[in-house]
Amino acid sequence: MLGIRRIGKTSLLKAFLEPYNGIYIDLKGAGTHIELYERLSEGISSGLGKLRRFLEGIRGISIMGVSVSIKWRGQDSISLLGLLEELNRRGRFIVVFDEVQEVRPVLSAELRRVIAYSYDNLGNITIVLSGSQIGLMENFMGLGNVNSPLFGRYAVRLVVPRFTGDQSREFLTIGFREAGVQPPADVLEEAVAFFDGIPGWLVHFGRSYVDGIMDMDEIKERAVSIAMSELSRLSRREKAVLKAIANGAVTWGSARRLAEEYLGETIPKSTLTRIVNKLEALSIIKDYKFLDNVYMEAAKQLKLT
Repeated sequence: MLGIRRIGKTSLLKAFLEPYNGIYIDLKGAGTHIELYERLSEGISSGLGKLRRFLEGIRGISIMGVSVSIKWRGQDSISLLGLLEELNRRGRFIVVFDEVQEVRPVLSAELRRVIAYSYDNLGNITIVLSGSQIGLMENFMGLGNVNSPLFGRYAVRLVVPRFTGDQSREFLTIGFREAGVQPPADVLEEAVAFFDGIPGWLVHFGRSYVDGIMDMDEIKERAVSIAMSELSRLSRREKAVLKAIANGAVTWGSARRLAEEYLGETIPKSTLTRIVNKLEALSIIKDYKFLDNVYMEAAKQLKLT
């Protein structure tokens, strides 16, 4: 499942899992085995009510009240693959790995091998991979890479679309009605246009307004501030290229010229190409256009010092 940031993938995945036996695992930023098994433990614990019968008696799994502890090293331990094999023996089971593209290299290689083995050998296990950085997500899977354990595997690719204008209005109208608040029509239309069908930002607008922040400029500024904190992790050159595109550069050449002007230095052709490819892989831009108005406004304000 693919989709840009704040498009609602997590909510959809959790709703999808409700009637089934399965776990949702958020892998954002996971880089070590400790972090992997912490996330796995959290995912199992959150669904323990319906999963208890699947887990009882599995070596390395300790159920303590409403939480689960996993022993992943040493005597009587269990690996992720070992757990999947046990679950496979007990019936149909769904495992969702969210933001899988953010897993660090050593761990990601192991995860690909586990997924490939499950695909080939564990008929009761269904694996769902999800990510917001679409290019990196596809790189992680490596379905077309002969060196990837997942090469040649069949996969269903689902892209979550943004709301249409009418869907955005309906979403906000229903939410405000439930909250007993009715913003002016022009404010509603401004929000629909600016947040452009991205559910996470529409929720940001709705909650802000219900909480008493009724100035649209302030609501926008708060959203832009969130986006800026994420973009601040980019390198100086990456910020310059992104700022150039936000300020109207629509071609490789114009992006290079404007970015060089911002920086006061030249950017090698190969470097610029790599930067543009990375920004597309991160699902920030596509064909020199921003996928999210909030990030475009944030990019305009980036500091390059």
